[in-house]
Amino acid sequence: MYLPFRGGVIHHALREEELAIDDALVEELHGHGFISIDYHANSWQLTPTPYGRNVIEEEDRTRAGGAADAASIVAAVESQSASANPLAWPAVRPVLEALRGYWQESGYPTHGIALVPIANEIPDEAAPIFAATIRSLTSGGYLARGELGGIIVTDDGRQIAFPGEVALTEKAHAILDGWPGAAPSELVENLLAILTSAAAEESDPVRKTRLESLASAIKDVGLAVTSDVIAKVITGGI
Repeated sequence: MYLPFRGGVIHHALREEELAIDDALVEELHGHGFISIDYHANSWQLTPTPYGRNVIEEEDRTRAGGAADAASIVAAVESQSASANPLAWPAVRPVLEALRGYWQESGYPTHGIALVPIANEIPDEAAPIFAATIRSLTSGGYLARGELGGIIVTDDGRQIAFPGEVALTEKAHAILDGWPGAAPSELVENLLAILTSAAAEESDPVRKTRLESLASAIKDVGLAVTSDVIAKVITGGI
């Protein structure tokens, strides 16, 4: 509890002298919901709100070091950057999967994933696609963003904004972990992404050809037809 008095702050943890404050800044913090103010005759009683405490805790996490090894995320983003279409789902899905793995290795924290420590490890040339991917996954409903944002400053002075903290949503778990709720079209796109990734990593020529042929067959049949078949399987129509 802080008590501004005659332009300063009095608190039991401070020394006898007052701490100068900006009344306008205090009012602004109040307006944004970071603190509550109880107005008294000659003083204000300031109390951090739960929202304000959460924002401070989030900032602390963004300033801390990484909670796990980010190598898999860096590798996924570098591979994505080399793709012909970096924002196609087959290129984006491995990044989302790597984020899920990082969250698991971190011990499943309730707040999700602090991205600033991870962004510090992303090479400059991959920073724009990393930030764009995080923003796209957020707007697409796969990730829920926190209150704060981060900025990547590259060696050439570019500033690239991205959410400072994210959490996996039910939609992400539906795609990655088979949770119910994913649309049939999303399941087909996910299957194609898995087949494409598996084919790219397969060293056995025979298995590689089979994986590529299966993906090609699904594409030839068409997304709409395959989605309809999957929908009927799910609902017991077949």
